[in-house]
Amino acid sequence: MIKTLQLSKDIFQYKLDGMKMGIKCGCQVSDIVARHLSRRPFHLNVIEAACQGRFKETGHSLVLADMLRHPVIQSSFMEQFLGLNLNYMEVTAETDRVDVALKGKDIFVIVENKVNAAVEQNCQVYRYVHEIAIEKYGYSLSQIYVLYLNPTNHNPPSEYSLCDENNENNVFEELGNDHYNVLSYKYDVTDWLRGISVSNEPHIVSALDQYIDFLENKFHTTSLDIDMNNEIKDFLLKELQVDNSPLEEQLSALDSQYNKTQELLSAIDSLKIELRKELSHKMMREWQRQIEELLCIKLSQDDHSFGVQLNNKVWLGVWDGYDSPNHLPYWGFQYTTYKKDENPELYKCVETLITGAGINKFQADNKEFIAWYTTQKGVERFTSLYHAAKEKGLLP
Repeated sequence: MIKTLQLSKDIFQYKLDGMKMGIKCGCQVSDIVARHLSRRPFHLNVIEAACQGRFKETGHSLVLADMLRHPVIQSSFMEQFLGLNLNYMEVTAETDRVDVALKGKDIFVIVENKVNAAVEQNCQVYRYVHEIAIEKYGYSLSQIYVLYLNPTNHNPPSEYSLCDENNENNVFEELGNDHYNVLSYKYDVTDWLRGISVSNEPHIVSALDQYIDFLENKFHTTSLDIDMNNEIKDFLLKELQVDNSPLEEQLSALDSQYNKTQELLSAIDSLKIELRKELSHKMMREWQRQIEELLCIKLSQDDHSFGVQLNNKVWLGVWDGYDSPNHLPYWGFQYTTYKKDENPELYKCVETLITGAGINKFQADNKEFIAWYTTQKGVERFTSLYHAAKEKGLLP
């Protein structure tokens, strides 16, 4: 028993030491990058200037989709990454929740964009193939292709994204090796962009140059980054005490530190979720306090929400988002025995109430909610819905 406890303690200490070293190395590498960037000559990139380092996946998807609408670029893209030579296809971006899609008569290409390392979503790729490509548009598996674009590596998505809700029917296995490809922006996409040749269209060439320049700066692959990258390399090998060791030992030490860093990143992700939940809950309770003071009412509450039941047995409330993927608070109308197809009048009543409150955006695709939407304006949203419900005589 004592030996087991000591082993557990040693393992914990090993992981803790690895995390401490990861934090230390991260800070020092960041300092190296900042020092080199401060020495650079003046540089202007219109994308960087516009987004100030906050260029989201949706922005990259829109840029990629616009590029792929050019026939030469589209043809190059399909041949380079899927080995296909096809006629021109329709291109869409951020439609049906798919980042980028190319639709032809007998082919449907799904492009999942993870350039900023966005977290995987449950059954994400599986749903795109089955619910969008097959069920909505009528394509067969033999006509569907998937391109998965990572930031820097070729790691395939996990089964969490590829499988159905029972963690079965891996969609990459269903499609077959020739119908999907996992690529990286840092290497594959940037190299492909560099090789595109478009004649007599200076504005297209200029746009490509700007995007290539943006990606090279994002991933530190410009000629100006050589000295910085070499300094980072020397620092890491020295910090791991393998700077004079054989290549095999250097690789082994880097692999070990990489695994420790992954544990650190996992711990950071978990902590972020915990703090996000705590912040959203605190925000929700503050909204409740303000609303009760503003409307001179006492709202019902449970561990994660507050609200009021309307005369039609629908619950109008605000939740702290503990059960949502992004853990952001949301307002909603809940009716646990409600099914939209069986009670369309109830949905119509709620929809009219929402629009009457001046709210244009809402979702109605959740089994437990008639309508809902995330918000950072809980007081304004709830009070407007409360007044709209009052005007329609729905309050007790």
